[in-house]
Amino acid sequence: MAARTFDAYSTPKEGVIWGLTVPQLIFLSTATFPAWLAISGQRWLAALAWVPVWAVLVFLVVVPLGGRSSVGWLSAAAAFSMAGLAGWSGFRSRARTGSLRNLDELDMPGALGGIEVLEGPPVGLDQRRIAVIKNSSARSWALTARIDHDGIAMVSEETRNRFADGLTELLDTAGRGELIAEIHLMVRTGPDDCTERELWLRDHLAADAPVTSVATQIEHLHWSRSGVRTEAFLTIVVPESRISREARHLGGRLDGRFNALMSLADEIAAVVTGPMGARSIGWLTSPELAQAVRLGFAPGDRPGLVEAAGEAQRTPGVAADVPWGLAGPSEATTAARHYRHDAWASVTSTVKLPERGASMGLWWHVLAPSEPFEYRSVAVVFPIENQSAADRQAAQQEFGQSLGQGLKDRLGVRTGAKDHRRQAKLDQVEVQLALGATLSHPYALCCVTVPGTAPVAEFGRRLDAAIRRGGMAPQRLDMAQDLAFVAATIPLGISLHHGGR
Repeated sequence: MAARTFDAYSTPKEGVIWGLTVPQLIFLSTATFPAWLAISGQRWLAALAWVPVWAVLVFLVVVPLGGRSSVGWLSAAAAFSMAGLAGWSGFRSRARTGSLRNLDELDMPGALGGIEVLEGPPVGLDQRRIAVIKNSSARSWALTARIDHDGIAMVSEETRNRFADGLTELLDTAGRGELIAEIHLMVRTGPDDCTERELWLRDHLAADAPVTSVATQIEHLHWSRSGVRTEAFLTIVVPESRISREARHLGGRLDGRFNALMSLADEIAAVVTGPMGARSIGWLTSPELAQAVRLGFAPGDRPGLVEAAGEAQRTPGVAADVPWGLAGPSEATTAARHYRHDAWASVTSTVKLPERGASMGLWWHVLAPSEPFEYRSVAVVFPIENQSAADRQAAQQEFGQSLGQGLKDRLGVRTGAKDHRRQAKLDQVEVQLALGATLSHPYALCCVTVPGTAPVAEFGRRLDAAIRRGGMAPQRLDMAQDLAFVAATIPLGISLHHGGR
């Protein structure tokens, strides 16, 4: 049985004609007016002299350089320089400046400045209060869960294909409710510090144990540290414009929004533990989410937090939780090609998913650290269109493709394999939409985090090489590394197009 590829996605906002957007077409058409005015006045030399000027404008507006046009690079460089001169690219926490007064108040840099974490109503037999993430900047609500999954490295092709179908079912389930706007799947890997095993040996290894037994346990502990520890998160994001209508029927105001989010959490959990094959899914409470955020900014703090949690079980009064006022970095600085937070530095690249589809398991090249002190993270964001918007977008793409193909036929331009592939993809999307499927155009972010003393540029190069080994094309998110790091590593529902900027 052949390996299943996930291709239930489309390219967002394709150009109307030959890949050009409407603003680009209007600008280029307007730029030809001087030539037409010169021709109407029979000033042929002036019209001919305007042609190279128009060609330069086409190059500046249309031709992409490193993922952006020249105009896009100029505007991004101007905004980045202004932010640096105004001091907006740096961050110092209240704890760093001695002005921290409330430990429960979030103190985060950049795109996380508009985040507020609320405690939801008690749910389940254990009465857990799930953390509800409110993003005032993006006007959205989010929930984050930790997923326990065995992975797909050692499973059969049949099981792997079933998991791929489960991912499609997850998107369809989210789309049918017309509330969820985004689903974030995040996987973070790092060296296994074996803290849990050390604590277990400390509690269970008898003082009078044979020397050979103690030596064997220590040797096993030494070799186990060469492993990799993995944790996975799932975040659902619901915009305020959608949940406000549903909240009117579920209690209104804050209670209605909480009830709607808890209902969505149950629907998503049923798919994740069913068709997607997860062993369990646990929606995070506020202390658990704060610890996940802290370990994203400072992954080296994990041994201390695990030891504190173990000590709290034996000794009452031990502060094992991370307060939200200390969950973020004490200092952060945004550079053009990397992001520094406390004693760590991170590099983030986005990934263009293959046109042929993404095979299940292609991320293992990216998630495998190359050094014992290296941490990596992959986040895949699935924006979900509602049915009416999906039908309208598919119709626009089909119109643009047909119009462009008609112009090519009139001009006698040969239709290439990519054009045939794009047309087949559009036909497939229309068929899927007619059958009730969900339209999504996902993108992926890959991040590497190393100590600040390590050569961060070298590890960024290794990350790009690992992405290429997986059959994908990396694109370094220059001058946006702070937002890219948050979207790739911090499970709070921040995405590139709704980053709160």
